[in-house]
Amino acid sequence: MTDLARDTDLPDTGEFRSRIERLIQDRETLLRELEPRALPTVDPVAYQTAASHRVVIRQLTAALGRIDAGRYGWCERCGGRIAAARLEALPHASACIACQSHADAA
Repeated sequence: MTDLARDTDLPDTGEFRSRIERLIQDRETLLRELEPRALPTVDPVAYQTAASHRVVIRQLTAALGRIDAGRYGWCERCGGRIAAARLEALPHASACIACQSHADAA
């Protein structure tokens, strides 16, 4: 496959960038609401929820970095394309379904 052919398959990174930025803002808002009680001794559920939000914020921020580097939509493990449907469902996906399945099974 030529680079030109590969370029036509690239996702609309501008649209994904806007969506990812909105998702980060939404998660940060939720995190700010949780933080006053997000201590393991005060509210363990809020503590775990806040931790989960922080992880996803890091993943979303990394996705913005991949957009900036021109690597968004490419699997970090095998170098293949990440399916558009996967990116729609999980815009911060850094691996194709096959590679992620192998990683999850390990």
